[in-house]
Amino acid sequence: MYKIKDVEKSLKNCQNTLQKYFDDIVDDSKSNDEILKLREEYFKWIDMKTKFIDSEKNFVLPYTAIPNKINGYIYNYLYQDKKDIIDKYYKKDSAADEYIINVNKNSIPSNEAEILIHNLILRRGNVVWVNFGFNIGCEFGGKHPALILKNTKDTIIVLPLSSQTPNNPDINIEIDNVYGLPLKKRWGNILRIISVSVIRIDFNSPIGSIKNNILKEISEKIKTYGIK
Repeated sequence: MYKIKDVEKSLKNCQNTLQKYFDDIVDDSKSNDEILKLREEYFKWIDMKTKFIDSEKNFVLPYTAIPNKINGYIYNYLYQDKKDIIDKYYKKDSAADEYIINVNKNSIPSNEAEILIHNLILRRGNVVWVNFGFNIGCEFGGKHPALILKNTKDTIIVLPLSSQTPNNPDINIEIDNVYGLPLKKRWGNILRIISVSVIRIDFNSPIGSIKNNILKEISEKIKTYGIK
């Protein structure tokens, strides 16, 4: 059985390791910008991840993530129970083929707000910004846009996107445009598909989307180059 002294010992060891990690760059007169940035990003990630863990049990999807507008095309593909929720809180604009929210978002019951976010924001084909954390070696890290491939409620399976031209195009999907994000070409390495907690999503950043043919291409790439 764990005791408080065991936790204190682990904390002390962690503090000593972090302090040494910092002291190494202070004592090294050859520390350059790249080394300093690496250390800074690592400390920032330790701080952020600790806050993620601390707030995990109390985390709720933010009401600000509820969309102000819903495209009629998306609405038509929803099951009737989801349409009923939208009809309660949105007004249809037939001319624009959109549904416009016409209530204070905070007045929507939490269970229905969660349904709206999961089905309209955290849906397959949307692109959200994710904090992937501190990378070791060639791992994918930092804050990047990520294409949602599957929503499992507490986690989402995503394909991280990068604006850097890949060395191996065979295992990458080229995306000319992510609608809703700045216009630039992006790539997704299908070997980097990963499951992440919804806590890692930055809901304050813009939400994007891609065409369905890109999703089909990803499925084909996974069959050809995915882990078997």
